[in-house]
Amino acid sequence: MTTAEALAGVVAESRAMRELVPLVLRLAETRSPVLLEGESGTGKDLVAYWLHYGGPRREGPFIKVHCPSIPAELLESELFGHEKGAFTDARHAKAGKVEMAAGGTLYFDQVQDLVPALQAKLLRVIEERRFERVGGTHTLEVDVRFVAAANVDLAGAVRAGRFREDLFHRLNVVPLHLAPLRNRREDVLPLAEAFLARERGRGTTAASGFAPEAAEILKGYLWPGNARELRSVVERAAILVPAGEVPPSALPPQLAEQPATLWAGRERRPTLKDVEQAYIRWVLDAVGGSQTRAAAVLGISRKALWEKRRRYGIG
Repeated sequence: MTTAEALAGVVAESRAMRELVPLVLRLAETRSPVLLEGESGTGKDLVAYWLHYGGPRREGPFIKVHCPSIPAELLESELFGHEKGAFTDARHAKAGKVEMAAGGTLYFDQVQDLVPALQAKLLRVIEERRFERVGGTHTLEVDVRFVAAANVDLAGAVRAGRFREDLFHRLNVVPLHLAPLRNRREDVLPLAEAFLARERGRGTTAASGFAPEAAEILKGYLWPGNARELRSVVERAAILVPAGEVPPSALPPQLAEQPATLWAGRERRPTLKDVEQAYIRWVLDAVGGSQTRAAAVLGISRKALWEKRRRYGIG
């Protein structure tokens, strides 16, 4: 796969995406660590794939580590492997993710959840390309390109003492920020059309596109779940509409319920408190009640969101 093939089909109508693509093209040809930051669903995984398959390491392995899904007590062994007898169940030596990624790319998703002890070991691997398996004394050398992604402000995590500053600076050589979909409205409809074309290719639907009213709803929604939410909405529409244009009735009703509509018909103008309270409720509903995702959409910490919910009586 060439760089051009790796980037084929990328929707880049918005200024944010038009500026991002050339950076990805340049970075794909290097071995420097890359830090991807952005809300959940903004496409960090896709950019990690582009960095790997669009560069000279494309023939090597692409290994992903989803940090929150691996228990802390197993993460060290998963990353660095272990020698026989290193712990009770270690009946055989085992290579870890770092070794498996030799000659390719090791991608850390939600790197902010990496425990502090392993942050120090990861820093050593990035700087020295050396490590030891758990229970081992022999130092191994490895050639790996590191890409990390965070769906929180990692610099803020450093200031709060939750993430090592030296590791942050080593990963943050060339940071790439993926803007949320609400800040790149020009990409919404092209993305929706691309998702619908994929469903046509799967044989799910023969729908030709979106009716003008449906297109306006898609463009007007704030998309707290970003492209992942948009993809789910399009998949739903593909199931409901076997052919023709997708009408507004095939879209989830909450897409047309923007916060501004909450004030229709009211006798008084809403106060800032009214607007903030309503918007927080709307965002929480749109992300299925997830406080982590809601805080990311609102641009505040989970603690700040909790305090606002308590102040406004939002359950």
